[in-house]
Amino acid sequence: MNQQLPTPHEVYTIESITNLRKAKQEELRRSRQRMQSITENLFAPQQSKNKMENLLQHVNAGIAAYDGIRTGMMVLNRIRAFFGKKKKRS
Repeated sequence: MNQQLPTPHEVYTIESITNLRKAKQEELRRSRQRMQSITENLFAPQQSKNKMENLLQHVNAGIAAYDGIRTGMMVLNRIRAFFGKKKKRS
């Protein structure tokens, strides 16, 4: 499958260029599939072994969501407080 590039003394032909192009396309397709598989395995949720682990996994996800929302609200309030201050004139 690995095609060798022609040496500088060889002449490029349409067939050799076509074969190299097809080989590179196949290599790119395999690389994409490998990257997709790695990404799916990396970000897939862990499989729980029993009901207790499943419950704890859901509780943990809920706590993480609550914490994210609370943090976002705190940041938003600080931004509003920073831009909402009016200058007092004496």
